Amino acid sequence: MIRSLTPNRAVVFAVGAFLAYWIASMFVPPLVLRDIFNSLAFGTAVIITITWGPAAFRAVKNGADSGEWLLVLAIFLIWLVVLCQRLYVIAFNWLGRPESWALSPVSGFWPYSYTVAGMLFLSAPGFRDGDLSTRNIWAIILAVAIGSLLAGVMIGASISTV
Repeated sequence: MIRSLTPNRAVVFAVGAFLAYWIASMFVPPLVLRDIFNSLAFGTAVIITITWGPAAFRAVKNGADSGEWLLVLAIFLIWLVVLCQRLYVIAFNWLGRPESWALSPVSGFWPYSYTVAGMLFLSAPGFRDGDLSTRNIWAIILAVAIGSLLAGVMIGASISTV
C-alpha cells in the first residue's frame, strides 16, 4: 500500500498521523508518549542511517561534487544525528535526567549538528563542481542572520533556554 501512495495521499497520511498523535495525547500520559516515540524515532533513525549509509559513503568517495550528493550527505547526517541524539535522550531519561548531562556541551552539539546538515541542504540546489550559486550563498547568509538575530535577542533579554 505504501508504494502506491500518491503525493496527495502521502500528505493526507502525514496530517492524519500528526492528528492521531494529538488525539492519543489526550488519553496517554506524556512520559509514555515520550518514551514510545523516542524509541520509534531511534528505530527509524537506525534503519535510515543503514539504508542511506552506503550512498553517503559513495558521496564522500566521489567528492560530493553535485547537489544530489550533498542531499544524500545531508539526509544521512541528519538521521545519524537523530540516532545519536535519541540514544543520548533515552539514556538521559533512564538515568533520571542528570543535571550534569543537561548542562554539558553535548546539549549544544545537537542543534549545531542540525545546523551543519541544514547547510548541506541549503547548499544543494544548483551546486555543481564544488561551486555554490549566489542564491545558495544568500540562503545560507539569511539562515545564519536569522539564527544570530534570535541568539542576540535571547542573550540580550537574558532568556534562559535551560
